This record gives sequence, structure tokens and C-alpha cells, in this order.
Amino acid sequence: MNLSRRYLLAAALIIAAIFAVAGLLPRLNAEKDNSSVAFVVEYKDLVSLSYQSGSEPLEIWQNISHKGVQGITVMEYTGEELMNLNPMPLRFGAAGTLGADGSEVSPDRAVVIIDSDSPYAQLIYDYLKIKLPDVSMLRMKDETVLVLPGTTDYFRQSAFIPDFQGLDLCRANGVPILFRPGPCLVSDGEMVANSLSWLAKRYPIKNIIPSGAIMAGYPKLSPIAKVLKTEDISFAQVEFVRQVGVSDMARLTAPSVLPLHSLTREETISRRMSRSQIRERFVRAVQERSVRLLIIRPHDLEMGSRLAVFTEDIELLKLDIEALGYNLGWPKTLPVRPSPFAGAVACSISFLFCLWFYSVRLFGAEDGNVTCKELTGLIFLSLCGAVLLFKVPVLARLAGGFGTAFIASEAALASLECYKKPAKGLFLGLFLVVCGGLSAASFYGTSAAALRLTPFSGVKLTLLLPPLLILMHDFRRRVHPESINDVMSRPALWGELTLVGAMMLALLVMALRSDNVSSVPGWETAFRGFMEKLLLVRPRTKEFVIGYPALILYYYVMKKNWAPRSREALRLAGSVAFSSAVNTFCHFHTPLVLSVIRVTTGWVVGIAAGAVAVALLAYVGVPLWKKGLMEAFR
Repeated sequence: MNLSRRYLLAAALIIAAIFAVAGLLPRLNAEKDNSSVAFVVEYKDLVSLSYQSGSEPLEIWQNISHKGVQGITVMEYTGEELMNLNPMPLRFGAAGTLGADGSEVSPDRAVVIIDSDSPYAQLIYDYLKIKLPDVSMLRMKDETVLVLPGTTDYFRQSAFIPDFQGLDLCRANGVPILFRPGPCLVSDGEMVANSLSWLAKRYPIKNIIPSGAIMAGYPKLSPIAKVLKTEDISFAQVEFVRQVGVSDMARLTAPSVLPLHSLTREETISRRMSRSQIRERFVRAVQERSVRLLIIRPHDLEMGSRLAVFTEDIELLKLDIEALGYNLGWPKTLPVRPSPFAGAVACSISFLFCLWFYSVRLFGAEDGNVTCKELTGLIFLSLCGAVLLFKVPVLARLAGGFGTAFIASEAALASLECYKKPAKGLFLGLFLVVCGGLSAASFYGTSAAALRLTPFSGVKLTLLLPPLLILMHDFRRRVHPESINDVMSRPALWGELTLVGAMMLALLVMALRSDNVSSVPGWETAFRGFMEKLLLVRPRTKEFVIGYPALILYYYVMKKNWAPRSREALRLAGSVAFSSAVNTFCHFHTPLVLSVIRVTTGWVVGIAAGAVAVALLAYVGVPLWKKGLMEAFR
């Protein structure tokens, strides 16, 4: 058969891209329809601002709601908060300390004391009777004493009394409530579910945001999930917060899950974040990670006029969000979107053909023609692979991890071998990345993956495996002057050991930092912010700082026939660009259009950075080096 293996690979990837686009249409429609963003504030912040400004909480709410704020979060207070903050018209503590002990109550029992004529006395008792069935009520003069089933030590860190003042304000004014239940040591999942059901029938609770280190009711979460579904209450998945049981709860309530981003006061103070940096952080969460709930808090690093500053921050953030094409309103939860069969076909073709072509490369047969038997086998295996990916989840997870790595490896090798025609190599690498990346996004980019409920196994492997595959290829094909046996049989050189150690450290850092914002230093955060302002979408640092500049330098070094024993470092560094670009498509919480723009921007900016690096080397570095040699031999 007179068909080049290279043309067959290109044709196969084009076909895979066509299937991928067909499978991506539901995702694109869902992302287009998911354009509403909700700002929410905490009721306790409204109270605090009320004390400082002299305005009533309702007055403050009416002002900020006209500026786009959609809801109010209402806490369920712990004993510690009731004792120290005193947010409710009640007293909490040990019976002996509060003078409520006697023949019926031991001094160490935890009690809640409320004025009998308070509208909250019966309300709190009714709620506690559901969440803590063993609670009892006593009358003492003009006060109601609620005796809790335990000592104050049990209830210091346990949440058990909602802020009914906040709940009442929301109900009276039609404000959506984002309720924040906390863990309570003596309340299991069934009790928590019953208490939530009781509240939901009386107040307009629209969303649940878990507070505390452990999900309320853990580990018996099914009853709670059932109540949320029955009452049509969504569940907030807070970014970058590791709460025990929250991921389990998100899976039980999916797809009725809304990603939420908030900045704690501790984080803004420790990082000394300015108001503009906080807004940029929120905008990035909305644009890049499809976050649709934002908790806005008063800024603590600007003293005085807190209400005015808070209001201005909301107005400015609204302008930033709307400038990106989003509207302020209550967001929709994602529709259920399983893996499409068209995506399975796309992945099977791209994974299998890239694996096949890599094996062909190892034997130096990539420029030959494909045989009829070879073509028939590839088509048959592609069809079988599509069925297996679609039907066998375990196989699909494994294939995702290794398949994306082979796509990135082929993109890197195709670009590296075109050093005589750099433009062809650069466009070929981008073509392979986009075709393979769209295939992975089509099959693995489900609604569950977008909500990070089903982690993708390929993120780490896509970064770590391609350099190893390229190194194995280069040793076998003698792209590097020595074979692996030659290197192992001679003494190691200090330069080689230093280079290998540096590269291994770099790979480890890339793997650890992948999808981990907490490990990014401050100077890099500032640089990223600068790039975001300069460009429509910030490209990934690994591409425009390391990968593509190393590839351009490799082209130049090959043209000059320099450093044959050290060129391998540039080849491996160049592969980072393609690993990172394919990895971008595996961030399924990022809108697909944004991923395509990011990959293309990284390609353009990286090539420009590489051209600058080559110019500096050619017109500054080389002349200085020659001048230094001349001075040395005088």
C-alpha cells in the first residue's frame, strides 16, 4: 500500500478530532449556558458593618443587593462562638457557671439560657430537639434553660444553634440563604438531615456550605444528601479547602453542586493581598475554573470606612465580571453529561495511533509506507478500544493516564525532528497537541470531571512520562551520541550528574505544583497577574518560559552543530511545552474555548521568547564568549 505512515498518523488524528468535536458539543452548550455568577455575603459581616456604620443590616443588604449581591450565608454557631462572639440573645456555658445547676442539672452540664419572652426560645428548643433529641427544657423565673446532652467540652467545637436572626431577615425579605451547618459530636447524619429538613421548610435555603473541619453528620451522609435533593438545595464545593467528608457529600449530591471560592481573612493578611489582587483572584476563579459562587468579605488591610470600601469592592468586581461576558444572578448547576461514545472513538484513535507511531519510531520505520495488514489491525484495534473505553471504567482511567503522555511525546518528537524546517515543526507540534487534547477533553470532560468529583489520572503522567519516553527514544535511535550502555559503562561526569539532578528536581516540582496554587511563590503570583493583564488569557509558565524557548534554542544549536553531548537537555526541556499544553486540555473545569486560547497563546508567546533567547545568544552571548577566549590567549 502506497501510504506513508506519517500521513496515516495525520489522517487518523484529523478523524479523531472530528469525533472529538462531535462529542464536545454538549459540553460547549453547557459552558455557554453557565454564565451566571452569584456574589454572596456573610450575615455576621452585615452585623459587624452595621455596628461600625450605624446602618441597620437590612439597609446595608438593600444597598449591596442593588449592586449584584445575590444571597447571604448564615452560620450554625459552635459553643465557642456563642461564648466569645455572643451573636444571639442567649447565654451558653456550664450550668454551674451560669447559675442554672440544681437538683435536676449537674454543674458541668452544658446549658443554653434564653429569656422566656424571646421569640427564639421555643424556636431554638424545637430545632435542638430534632438535632439533639436528648435535650431538655427547664423554666427558671423569667428564663428558659435548655439542658444539652453533654458537658461544655463536647459543645465548644460543635455547631448546634443556627443564627435565627439572619434566617429571619432573609425570609422576611426573600433573600436566598446559604446555610453553613457545622459538625456536632453528638449528632449523626440522620439527626443532621432531620434538622436541615425542618429548617428548609421554614426558610428559603438555596444552598449548603459546610463549615468546620468535618462535614456535619459524617460519615452517615446519605440522609443529608436525600434531604438536599428533596428540598432542591444545591451543595457548595469550596475550592482548596480539605474538609473531611465534603468530597463524599459532593458525589452524593451531584450534579447539584456549585463550585465556590472564598478568601479567608487569614490568607489575605498573611499574603498581604491588596483589594485589586483579591478581585483578580475572584475573576480568575470565575474565568478559569468555572466557579459560580463567590463569598465577598470586607477587606481587613484598609482601616476605616469599611462599609464604603466593601461597597466599592463589590461594584468594581461586578464590572470586572460583566466585562468578561458573565451576568450576575443565581447560577445553574451543571446538567448530567456522561462520557460520549464519540469521545471514546476519538481517544481510542489518538491514543492507539500515537502509541503505534512511537513504537515505529523506536525501530526507525516512521518514514516507510503502511501495509494493508498494519492498517487493518489499527482500524480494528481502534474500534475495539473505543468499546472498551466506553464500557470499562478502570481501563478508561488507565488509558487516560498513558494515552495523553504518548500524545505529548509524539508532538514533542515531531517538532524536534524538524530542526531543518522549524516552522513546520512548530505547526506540526501544535496540530498534534490540539487534536490529541480535544480527544481527551471529549471523552473525559464529563460534568463530574468538571466538578472534580472524578479525578483524571493523566495529569501527573502527562507531565512526567514524555521526557522519559523521549529519553528512551533518543538512546535507542542514537539521537544522543551515546547509547544507554555507553553511558552506563563509563564513569559519570560531574556535569551530567548535575544536569540529571536538576532535571529530576524540575520534574518533581512540576508534578507537585500541578493544580496546587498554595505552592506558588509570591513573585510568581505577581508575574502571573502581569501576564493576565497583558494578554487575554495567561499562558502556562512551563510553556512560554521553559518549553518553547528550549525548542527554539534546540533548533539554533542544531543549525550551528554545537554541543552534541548536551543537546539532550534542550530536547527534554522542549518536551515540557507539549506535556503542559496537552495537560491544559485535561483541566476539565476550565472552559474549553479558554483552554484552546491558552494553548495557542502559550505557543505564540513561547516562540517569541525563544526567538529573543536565540538573538541574545547569537548577538550577545557568542560575541562575549569569543572575546573572552581571545583575551585568554593573548
